[in-house]
Amino acid sequence: MPILRKPQQYGFFSFDGGLLHQLSDAYGLGPLTGFRPILLDGDHCTLIDVRSQTSRKMVVEGSDGTRLFLKQIPWYCERDALVLATRWQTQARDAGAPVPRLLHTRTGRPWFEIAGSYFTLTEYVPGRRYSSTPADRAQAGEAIARLHAAAVEVPDEPAENTFAVAVEHVALARESTAVPTAVLDVMELAVRSWREQAEAAGWDGLTGQLTHGDTNPWNLIYGERAMLIDFDNAHRGPCLRDIAEALLSFCSVHYQQDSTNFAPTLPGPINHPAAADILTAYTRVRHLEAAEIACIPPASGAVAVGLVCLGLLRGDFPTTMAAALAAWATTIPADIADLVHERRR
Repeated sequence: MPILRKPQQYGFFSFDGGLLHQLSDAYGLGPLTGFRPILLDGDHCTLIDVRSQTSRKMVVEGSDGTRLFLKQIPWYCERDALVLATRWQTQARDAGAPVPRLLHTRTGRPWFEIAGSYFTLTEYVPGRRYSSTPADRAQAGEAIARLHAAAVEVPDEPAENTFAVAVEHVALARESTAVPTAVLDVMELAVRSWREQAEAAGWDGLTGQLTHGDTNPWNLIYGERAMLIDFDNAHRGPCLRDIAEALLSFCSVHYQQDSTNFAPTLPGPINHPAAADILTAYTRVRHLEAAEIACIPPASGAVAVGLVCLGLLRGDFPTTMAAALAAWATTIPADIADLVHERRR
């Protein structure tokens, strides 16, 4: 998936009546009677526009009381990626993976186009937000593993390379931020070194599985079992990229309250007990091969660089934090390697 700059004006939050009427007609929904720009997270109520600003979203309600989740696909998800992601999500759901059901239009498509923009409708999944408990982390690890284990049709085109994507993030940060060149050089050189390590450990031989691409705590809904949502970044690639991001986002990175944006706080070392919650649950469902285990540390470093650049590009992190953030990212492979070693004792 290409790394693209966010448009200056994107028009978040509101849907006009004409657009909603076209969607209702395309999906054969009949009258829509409720429009809710909020998420109900257990006993919390969160404005959707606060939780995420990557695309317009809304909970809609039909005359029969059925709730659905309406989403405009973000600018960075091109049509080919959308076709792949919606096909995979449908197949994964049919195979028993913990993902919500995508509605199909009356012509059979799992998405709808209006004036060059794409939209999806999924079943509304009741549940609650992440509560930072071992049980929730175990739910997340299990859900990610069940997705990876789902029987889906994997295309033949080349897998997305985690290390190449990290280098693209650095390049966009060079173009769009005031981060010192020396800091970006440190991260780019580290990513290239980690890529060599991963290739030596068998990266190129790993099977390209369905990869979610954005396994942060906000992209799961928790209950008796967690359900994965938001497939905008789904791609073919070694699925351990999802494991790497989960370890970072659940066990090191800090978020701004209800938002998916990062808090302007330096991430800490990986919380090993929290990471063990995820890995233990994951490996109960899906076995990790030796090459996958060996590649998790360098891949985690590349994902960490991507997250740092994302935070700098969005303005979550001030430029003055860039050097410290780069230093944090470069410690991640060794930290993850220690975690893996602890689990193999």
